[in-house]
Amino acid sequence: MPREDDDYYDDDFNDDDSLLGSNERQGEEVKPWNRSKIIHRTREAGSTAENKLIENGTLVLKLLTIVLVFVVVLGAAVVSKGSLLFITSQIKKNTTRNYCNQKFNTSRQFAFTVPDVERATWFWLITFAYFIPELGTFIRSIRIMIFKKVQFPRLSEFLGLLLTESLPAIGSSLLIFIILPEIDVVKGAMLTNGMSVIPALVLIVMNFINNENKNIFTLENMLDIIALFAQVSAFVAWPLLPDIGPILWLIPVSLILISFGWWENFLSETSSVKLITRMAKARKSFTHSKYFCYSIISIIKCILFLGTALLALYTVEGDISFLFNNITGIFGTHDMKVQEIEPTLDKNLVDARSIGDPIFITNDIVVQVVIWLICISSTYICYAFGKFASKIMIQGAGFAFPISLVVPVLISCLVIVCGFHAKDECVYTDTIPAYLFFNSPKLSFLKDFVGSQYAWIWLFWLLSQMWITRHIWINGNSKLASTEQIFMRPMYDAFLIDQSLAMNRRTLVNQFIKEEVVGTQDLNNDHDHPEDNITRLYACATMWHENKEEMMDFLMSIFRMDEDQAAHRVVKQYLQLTNLSYYEWETHIFFDDAFWRESEDDNDPILNDYVQTLIETIGVAATEHHKTTVRLRPPVIYPTPYGGRLVWTLPGKTKLIVHLKDKAKIRAKKRWSQVMYMYFLLGHKIMDNDEFDNNDIRIYNRSRNTYILALDGDIDFQPEAVHLLVQYMKKTPHLGAACGRIHPVGGGAMAWYQIFEYAVGHWMQKATEHVIGCVLCSPGCFSLFRASALMDHNVMARYTTRSSEARHYVQYDQGEDRWLCTLLLQRGYRVEYSAASDAYTHCPEGFNEFYNQRRRWMPSTMANILDLLEDSKHIVKVNNDISSLYIFYQIILMIGTVIGPGTIFLMLIGAFVTVFGMSQFEALWWNVGPILIFVLVCILCESNTQLLVAAIISAIYGLIMLTVLIGVAMQIKEDGILAPSSLFFLLMMGEYVIAAMVHPKEFYCLKYGIVYLITVPSMYMLLVIYSVFNMNNVSWGTRDVSIAPKAANVEQVEAPPKKKQSMIVSGLQKLRDFFMSCRSEPTQLLMINNTLSTIVEKITNVDRRVQDIEMMIVDPDSELPKRTGGKKTTFAEGSSIHRQSILRRQSSRQKSIILEKPGSIIGNELDDDMDDGNDSSIGTPSDDLQNNSWFYNGDLIRGHVTYLDNKEETFWKDLISAYLHPIEDDKEKVAKDLKDLRDKMAMSFFALNVIFVLIVFLITIKKDILHLQWPFNPKINFTYYSAANEINEILITQSFLELEPIGFVFLIFFFLLMGIQFCAMIIHRFGTFSQIMANTDIDFGTGKIENMTEDEILENDPLKIFKKLIKLQGVNDDDMVEEADDVNLRNRQSVMKMVQDKDKKVAVISDVDQAFSTRMARIRNNQKSDVVLKRETLAAINRRRSTVLRQSQMTTQQNQPFNPENFRTVSFESPSNSQSYDNHAYDENE
Repeated sequence: MPREDDDYYDDDFNDDDSLLGSNERQGEEVKPWNRSKIIHRTREAGSTAENKLIENGTLVLKLLTIVLVFVVVLGAAVVSKGSLLFITSQIKKNTTRNYCNQKFNTSRQFAFTVPDVERATWFWLITFAYFIPELGTFIRSIRIMIFKKVQFPRLSEFLGLLLTESLPAIGSSLLIFIILPEIDVVKGAMLTNGMSVIPALVLIVMNFINNENKNIFTLENMLDIIALFAQVSAFVAWPLLPDIGPILWLIPVSLILISFGWWENFLSETSSVKLITRMAKARKSFTHSKYFCYSIISIIKCILFLGTALLALYTVEGDISFLFNNITGIFGTHDMKVQEIEPTLDKNLVDARSIGDPIFITNDIVVQVVIWLICISSTYICYAFGKFASKIMIQGAGFAFPISLVVPVLISCLVIVCGFHAKDECVYTDTIPAYLFFNSPKLSFLKDFVGSQYAWIWLFWLLSQMWITRHIWINGNSKLASTEQIFMRPMYDAFLIDQSLAMNRRTLVNQFIKEEVVGTQDLNNDHDHPEDNITRLYACATMWHENKEEMMDFLMSIFRMDEDQAAHRVVKQYLQLTNLSYYEWETHIFFDDAFWRESEDDNDPILNDYVQTLIETIGVAATEHHKTTVRLRPPVIYPTPYGGRLVWTLPGKTKLIVHLKDKAKIRAKKRWSQVMYMYFLLGHKIMDNDEFDNNDIRIYNRSRNTYILALDGDIDFQPEAVHLLVQYMKKTPHLGAACGRIHPVGGGAMAWYQIFEYAVGHWMQKATEHVIGCVLCSPGCFSLFRASALMDHNVMARYTTRSSEARHYVQYDQGEDRWLCTLLLQRGYRVEYSAASDAYTHCPEGFNEFYNQRRRWMPSTMANILDLLEDSKHIVKVNNDISSLYIFYQIILMIGTVIGPGTIFLMLIGAFVTVFGMSQFEALWWNVGPILIFVLVCILCESNTQLLVAAIISAIYGLIMLTVLIGVAMQIKEDGILAPSSLFFLLMMGEYVIAAMVHPKEFYCLKYGIVYLITVPSMYMLLVIYSVFNMNNVSWGTRDVSIAPKAANVEQVEAPPKKKQSMIVSGLQKLRDFFMSCRSEPTQLLMINNTLSTIVEKITNVDRRVQDIEMMIVDPDSELPKRTGGKKTTFAEGSSIHRQSILRRQSSRQKSIILEKPGSIIGNELDDDMDDGNDSSIGTPSDDLQNNSWFYNGDLIRGHVTYLDNKEETFWKDLISAYLHPIEDDKEKVAKDLKDLRDKMAMSFFALNVIFVLIVFLITIKKDILHLQWPFNPKINFTYYSAANEINEILITQSFLELEPIGFVFLIFFFLLMGIQFCAMIIHRFGTFSQIMANTDIDFGTGKIENMTEDEILENDPLKIFKKLIKLQGVNDDDMVEEADDVNLRNRQSVMKMVQDKDKKVAVISDVDQAFSTRMARIRNNQKSDVVLKRETLAAINRRRSTVLRQSQMTTQQNQPFNPENFRTVSFESPSNSQSYDNHAYDENE
């Protein structure tokens, strides 16, 4: 009997739905003599070069991090609260405790009474401890207001926040100065678990209001009520004790005031009371106006805390003058008395009598300050690590668990410590002074602590607090969440750190609204479309002259993304799980100058060799990635107004779209390709999308969740790198762009130099820009841009600016990536750098190629930075992440760049003097000669000659630098390590070594540092000179077409003159030549066929329009017949591509069956949405989109040719007309303007460096007159004099190293920059470490899989399982076991295997959905499978799938009559095999 799930699999994954189209194409016969095959291996290069040690080390590091965070949070909280109780034990008036008698007389007993001056010291220390977090809040608020926009709150908002923050300050003051000094430390520690009265009350009220039936007798409500009563019992537990004064009745007042500070966090947004709902929604945001409030409230809280303390002490004691008298003694040393008393058996000091004279001792202020520092530092450490635990998603083990254990651990430690001290007051005298200790409870209480009634009542307080703060266990937040997302208040409580962290932790983290999107929260209403919130990624790559290896690296990355997206899609649709990481993917390649022509007037171009290489490489890359033979369906071909388009459907059903740009039709170069995809993907597909019907809400949401991944045609990356960039985007709403860590790939000395240069640039420069401001350049080779940022005013529109001035050619066309980032920064967006997102790109390996690349980069970089600095006032005003200090930092870097060649020149002079023993003038002329020669060559000679001279001089300087390194070592030995040059060199090297150590995956870059050092003169002097003097060498951007290369060395044979023929003979000869060409070139017949089909289609369309007009004339009131276009709308092609023939080819498919099933496996969510009905946008192609011969070139002959719809065709024509039409500049004018700009910049650059070198050199040679003395490491000379009068003298002279002032100033600046970059690198590295830890999952085991709920499947990361189930390799029997090429020669059985498989067909599969259904069917039917899948895992997946189908059936049957058969449970497990399941792929040992 067939099972229902079998039918589902047949419907969902039938062969017709595969990318091949039919089962007959699933295999091809291979001749017996051709059975030898290629064994696919993973290339250990680029992103595929995985370091297992690093991967395993990351897992170990995550485990160690969890343990460390747990220990630190718990330990710091215990130390913080313990030190607090220690300080409060010294505040009570007339506090007397036993004093150690070891220093006096061990047979006597002594007592110490805390004097007022000692109390005053502790009073002010604990007051300052309260000020510390408030000072941090004040500084944070001022920083936000200075560096970001200042917003002023409403008066009601300010007063409400003032009340909420002021009451806890008053309560804390009463607790610290009145209550805790009156009770022993154990009771004080217990009392801290009773601070949740108001939160407990708010929970009960919210549950009562939200419950429509007013039924409060649910289990949760009853536990809330019990928790409230437990908290209230803390009000009276200690005041009711015997021998306790009435002062402890302040406990209820203090606890209520303190707990009032956390009431907002427990409000419910779903309340029926509008006021409560409004307040709950308000707490979801943390606007800059709150920081304005906190800048004032933090000061008010300090005043209230101190004022309450003074008033309370005055009320209790009647005199507080001791707090202000003898300020010197309070904050310094003061005398104290130790009094001998009559010995008592139990050491009870209540009735003790003093005897003898007092003994005076002196306090140790250092100990007091150390205890204070321990208190404030441990509190902050607990807060910082608790926040860190929430950021990296270890909240349970690193936050909730240790916070819950703080008081139990603290009480246990106090009982032990006080117990030992009660027996022997001298036990801790080696650690702390004998006059300092806790207010210990009685010894009898310590001995019977477990049996004490107070211990049991405290246990109820602890459990009630854990119940009230249960949200800290189950509340999840996004990875790397900000402080405002994690906590309600920006800082922490100075005294109750564990309660502060628990109750200040937001209860609704996922609903937190950041300040940047508060203004748009009204857009998120009921009319919001969920599909607009899906993450959409458009990978847009630009290609030109990449070779096959570079294309292969890029395409392998695309196939990885295709497979990764397919896994997300299958999980989402098959299991119906809400996967927050789900995304949709589409690849666009914009191929510049893709055609060749025989002549400029040729209207039928052909594809150039690079495009043909790409077409051939796509199939090879598919097979290489999937490690099995893959056959992709031929691409769909579109003629377009800009050239052409090829569309492939990849195995994961994502689209690979290649846009072929014709230089004769559209503007060439990378910037204009970027303009193409920005306006097409953002303007046409979002802003002008008919699906949105001008709905601002939908357009906003779609643009906010759409991203463009800018790529180069040779980039190599893994899906995880993209996910990390997307994570950055989701974390920061105002983030406009994010770039990854770019690793250069190549061989040779130039590649080695770039490996180290890229490493240092990312370690130091980019990390510093990220931390103290914004990254100025997000490279186009691997960067993610937010659609809404690019669509903003003055970004995408200004990016289309045509270069009209000489500076524009340098800034706009030579450095388009940096200019785009400059536009984003000028609009207020942030640009960040993710060091964990790795990408690999091919770098120039030749000297000339490298110099020409940097010749383009360097002037554009300086031009964009100058543009940024000139507009700095506006940028600082509109951009919250760029400050005046950051602008100053960039100015210093700019100055260093300009005078860099002069600095290197002076360094070479000093090296020549040191190493070769030359004089200053000799060293000057030896270095001036080569530089002047190179400058003259740059002025007079062509570029190739300049590069040749630069290479020769670089080689000479490279050899000299080797000797210079030796000279530096000699100089260090001579001057000592404290000399400025020695310090600079050692610190620079140490900085590089430390940077490499904190980047363990990149530590290998350090070995290329020697190449970097010996090429310093070439790269920082000669290259700068070459770039400045060749600034006028830019690309023109003309409309010159590419002419196909003609065969060389072909003798031109003059054709004999033709005789004049008659018209009839000539016509017959042309007809003969035409049919002969059709015979030799079958593509001609296809062109004719398609052309005739187009003509027929146009005539048919005209005929229909005529019929419609006739009907309107005869009967104007009649309705025109609806014509079904059968248009298919896909995510890949939006609503723009007309695929009539493809739909005809697929007319026999049962798509309706699949689409009716909510859990069906289809393409991207928008791939198969059918848009039937009358669509006026579908039409025949325009006349200018003619039938070209390139449609049938090579493998394209198997592809189908179709046309764009009228709307998209019109869009492209309008776009080309507006921004992208081929241009022809006035070459003479542009050349003249560029030359003038070059002359001005070169003259200024040359003059500044000459002046700088001349001044420093002259001061150096006159250093004996004008100099600064280096105060460290002086040289000491001993001179011995022998006189005739036999009086010998020894003259000792001391000389200091003399420094010239200007060089010393620049040295100071360099030291300062190195320090800033080093600190910024450490901070950024910590952020990267947090990101890596947040994305590293450790499976600790969640119990038996068969007992997992359906929701727990998601937590177990089903992507790992489904990635194995959808892979193409191994789904066919011949691919299951593939002999490795490294098998020992004696054990190989290749020939025998080929003989056994000689009658088999090579199976070909190209669809991951088909692979998935095949594997699931095999596993379900107990057949042999290549994927190891435990039966428990399969059962859990099947349970989830059954639930999905059952829910789908119930939804379908809601509007149908009741039928019991409709509600039966669908199961993938039949009773016959549920107990005897045998998965042959499962291995118990794994």
